[in-house]
Amino acid sequence: MKRVLAAAVAAVVTGAVLLGAAPAQAAAPDPVKAVKSKFAPGHGVKISEVTMTKPKGKKSVFMEVTGTYGFGRSGVVAADLTLRSALDEKVSIRFLAVGTRVYMSSDAIEDRLPEGKTWVRMDVPDTGRAPSLQPVDIFRPPYLKGLLSHASSVRNGVYRGELSYKQAKKIDGGGAFDYRLSTDSTGLPTRFHTGQGSLFGGGRNHTDTRYSAWGHEVSIVDPPDHEVITEAALMDTVYDQMLEEIKEIPIEALGSAGR
Repeated sequence: MKRVLAAAVAAVVTGAVLLGAAPAQAAAPDPVKAVKSKFAPGHGVKISEVTMTKPKGKKSVFMEVTGTYGFGRSGVVAADLTLRSALDEKVSIRFLAVGTRVYMSSDAIEDRLPEGKTWVRMDVPDTGRAPSLQPVDIFRPPYLKGLLSHASSVRNGVYRGELSYKQAKKIDGGGAFDYRLSTDSTGLPTRFHTGQGSLFGGGRNHTDTRYSAWGHEVSIVDPPDHEVITEAALMDTVYDQMLEEIKEIPIEALGSAGR
């Protein structure tokens, strides 16, 4: 009987040792390292972003951005994006960003452009930020790390959290927001959803960005010089057109305009 009991105890102890010796579960992949691993010239990621705004007591409006970000060795250095909005009327605008140079093309302004010109070079400040309406640029590793540090829960690769105005300002200068960042099995972001108070008419903004084709080959270059007009030159052209239109108005009509 003693031998049987001793054998049983030995079996239980051996089983416990074996269980304790089982390999530990692999740690979840680090999204910051995963994103940085994709930073290489000639490669990029596709994005699709929708921002919904619902002012109090009014109908929701939206803006959609689709296209591609191009990477350099330290982050986003170029973008080819198409923006579609439904604020008052449907408008489609294409943006090219190459380094610090930003160009715009749209059917809405083509009748104001000189013949042969299809792009307007914009005078915009260099913020070093990937074009997006998200409150945090997740392509800047310190900002992504700061965002993840405020995650209140992490489950199945999905990070959820909420940042106060003060916390958000320390990361990327945005206002208070809540977020949900979904990642794949390698840690790469697949979807980033945020919600924050609207600055216009109360209500709330929701921005939902999806990422795909991480690391695919990308070539984003400046449009041909002969197709580009600067924003300043365009304003001069529009002013000249207005003067010409005014000159064509009969003097009698101008005289009666103020009566």
